[in-house]
Amino acid sequence: MTRALVAAMLVAACARQDPRADDTARRLAAIEQQLAAQQRELEELRTAQSAAPEMLIERIDALAAQLGKLEQQRRPVRRPEPDRAATYAVPVGSSPSYGPRDAKVTLVMAMDFACPYCRKAWDTVDELRKRYGKDLRIVYKAMIVHAAVATLAAEAACAANHQGKWRELAELLWTRAFDLRASGNDVYDRAHVDALAAAARLDMARYRADLAGPCPLEVKQEQALLVRLGVYATPSFFINGRYMSGAMPIEDFAKLIDEERAKADAAIARGVPADRYYDDEIVGKGLVELVTPSRAAE
Repeated sequence: MTRALVAAMLVAACARQDPRADDTARRLAAIEQQLAAQQRELEELRTAQSAAPEMLIERIDALAAQLGKLEQQRRPVRRPEPDRAATYAVPVGSSPSYGPRDAKVTLVMAMDFACPYCRKAWDTVDELRKRYGKDLRIVYKAMIVHAAVATLAAEAACAANHQGKWRELAELLWTRAFDLRASGNDVYDRAHVDALAAAARLDMARYRADLAGPCPLEVKQEQALLVRLGVYATPSFFINGRYMSGAMPIEDFAKLIDEERAKADAAIARGVPADRYYDDEIVGKGLVELVTPSRAAE
């Protein structure tokens, strides 16, 4: 993967470590150690070559070949992502939801409160809410990429959702914490997050009980659902079950929303109740786990 490609990917999304990649990480670490050791040996042999060239040339060639193989092995493997032509079953559940139940399009946003690309996409999604009105429902689900920073914020937002104030706290987490961050991981420390919860007028006793009780599990369950569908980066989206990722231009979202709205219009014209369309046609018929384009073609 070239540096240019890596830079392009980082423009749009924050990536989360795949928990299944632990073995790969250990293997790559071992390869890096082998590379370092063999590179040192190669340099020593090259330094000594002038003294005994005939004796060293075979060993140098063998080391160079081994180094080439190790370089190939350590090249990163691109993580599979959901098939963008498929429809995935992403239930709304108890996640914060804004827009009518009978909206023709449901946009699910997987987000992390420490992800700068989520911050950018947050504003884009708000513009989409204004543009599409009652035709668009927005659902927010926690997907923690920056675990050391964003876990408490996600759990606090869950507690706010239990009181019907998810949006109020989420806005404060962005505008009075993330947007004002000065340095390090203290942007979402406990004292700051608690102060924002109080500013959102949460019942603080209930808030603390939810942080100590159900919210950590709820956040993990949401994340497990997203991981099962192949989501490891934020922001990620499912627009009537169709996958999209990154802080993309608003017209990229609009193109997909318009396509899905036309499908919903056709289904409703056939007799599908508007308030059942998402649950029956998208969640009821969508894929429940990751399917990549290569697997879909099999």
